[in-house]
Amino acid sequence: MNKIPFRLLICLIVLCGLLAGFSSTALAAPSLHWQTDQVYYDNDGRLIIEGYFYNNGTRTITWINWQAVKVYFRQQNTGWWLQAAATFNDLNVTLYPGDSIHWTFRITNASLVYFDYWNVKWDANYQYK
Repeated sequence: MNKIPFRLLICLIVLCGLLAGFSSTALAAPSLHWQTDQVYYDNDGRLIIEGYFYNNGTRTITWINWQAVKVYFRQQNTGWWLQAAATFNDLNVTLYPGDSIHWTFRITNASLVYFDYWNVKWDANYQYK
């Protein structure tokens, strides 16, 4: 009996097992997405950022430790400028995979300016199980 094909078969079986293990770990990944719907000033002069969190991963998100936002404005024939930045801490959010929740952020110290376009950049740190 030739031992080389047998060893090759064993190596292939071990390799397939390792690949299956790594791919199942990669599939069970948390992923939080923020989608901004609108940005405007309210009657009290606060900058309002409305949107929603969406869990597009495969793990349950149990808490958002912090969410940092930077709001950029632009007028016709101008470049983008940073209008406001803020970090919001300890958001009590639980999202199962595929779930979303509407959320509103309010920035109180932003100057009131006219703008034609807005762009919101975000970063978050969250917990999951």
